[in-house]
Amino acid sequence: MKNIHISVPDMQSSHCQARVQQALNAIEGAVITHIEAGALNLSAPDDMPGESLKTAIEKAGYAVAQMEAEVIPSPLQFRTNINCGGCVAQVKPALDALAGVSSWQVDTTAKDKILSVSGVATVKEIMDTIRKSGFKIELMHT
Repeated sequence: MKNIHISVPDMQSSHCQARVQQALNAIEGAVITHIEAGALNLSAPDDMPGESLKTAIEKAGYAVAQMEAEVIPSPLQFRTNINCGGCVAQVKPALDALAGVSSWQVDTTAKDKILSVSGVATVKEIMDTIRKSGFKIELMHT
């Protein structure tokens, strides 16, 4: 997986953001993890060409000023507030049921309570699952 930061200066309003989001959601494997005025982040498979993302944004009527990709290491690692065995037990059913997760573990002794997840589940799927279980989560960047 890779994390891609895209600068789209003309994408300022919520309407503009929705148009760009709709265009990118049509690309299989591209998952927007954050969008705000002028910029967005998304996760995508390593083999996804950046040109297809740029083309989709341009077809929506916006120019891409800059695009930077960073490879996300496998397993994916997240900072969480899952801090004890009871918390782990609370997220276990949801993570075990999440398609694409082959294994996971939480280091509750680490300061940042690191959740490591292996498999092909997307960053967004993992983050949504943890949030729905009642916990905070943030992707760790290398």
